[in-house]
Amino acid sequence: MIQWLVFFLFSGIAVLSALGVVFLPNPIYVILALLSVLVSVAGLFFIAGAELVGAIQLLIYAVAVTVFYVFVLTAVPWEKAIKKDPFYRVEGLISFPLVLALYVEMVLVFLIGVSVSPKGQFRELITKFGNTEVVGAILFSKYFLAFELVSLVLLIGMIGAVIIGRKEAQTYEDHSS
Repeated sequence: MIQWLVFFLFSGIAVLSALGVVFLPNPIYVILALLSVLVSVAGLFFIAGAELVGAIQLLIYAVAVTVFYVFVLTAVPWEKAIKKDPFYRVEGLISFPLVLALYVEMVLVFLIGVSVSPKGQFRELITKFGNTEVVGAILFSKYFLAFELVSLVLLIGMIGAVIIGRKEAQTYEDHSS
């Protein structure tokens, strides 16, 4: 009973904070609301018994990503980066079908994933070895290629972000006079 109350508490905080991320006008408040969402989701993982995922959620997202957002917020010259047109109608019309298709895809993956999921196959492994050991064994055996491909994609994304950031910094320096 107490587990359900804590679950509804964390999920309510996560939903309200997510609405704050979308609707708050001040970027500092948006980052604080995002931090609240990430901590609430980590709490949900802890309640569900996924301690490793909850700890990773806290370490990577709640700490590292939030610090990165604060760094970006302080490093970018917003007065030069913000467009003068307050309404982005064309971008909204172009992106709406893409966002709708992504939501439909997420619903389909969830419904198909629930129907074909292994019903309790890993439960005895988790009780025997522990959550962290099972995740590590599966990740580095069955999904090793996917793990390496994701790390390669993240490395390429990080290099691309550095290159784009350097070009934008040079652009702002060239037009500042």
